[in-house]
Amino acid sequence: FAFRWPGSREGSKVWNGLHYLVREPPFGSAHLSDCDYSINFASVTKDDDRVAVIATSPLTDDEDWVEVKKGQLILFDDGLPHLAPDDCFEAELREHGLVSDAMPRNPQLEVDMRRYQLRKEFFQGADI
Repeated sequence: FAFRWPGSREGSKVWNGLHYLVREPPFGSAHLSDCDYSINFASVTKDDDRVAVIATSPLTDDEDWVEVKKGQLILFDDGLPHLAPDDCFEAELREHGLVSDAMPRNPQLEVDMRRYQLRKEFFQGADI
C-alpha cells in the first residue's frame, strides 16, 4: 500500500510528494536524476517481470513518474496499482490485500465478493 500522508515538502505540489512508476516489458534504459548513471533494465529482467517503484521524489529523469494525490491510497499487487476499492477485490481474494493477522477477517465480505462475482455495480455506493 502507498498512502499520501499530510506533511509538506518544499517544491512539491502535494503534501508528501510520493511518486510511483511501473516498469514492465519492453524494458529500456533509465537515467538517475541525481548522478550520471544509467541502467539498461532489458539486460537484468525477464519478459514476464513487472515492478512498481515508489519513492518520495522521482529517481530518474527520463521516465514518466505518477505523483500520488492528497489522501490517495493505492494497493500495489503484482507490480500494478489498484486505485479504487472494486479494483482491489481480486487481490483481496488472493490474500494480497488487507488480510493480516493483526486485523480480524470479514468472511461476509469475501462471501459477497464471490457470490456477486466482483460485479462493480453491486459494490458502488456501498462505502467499501
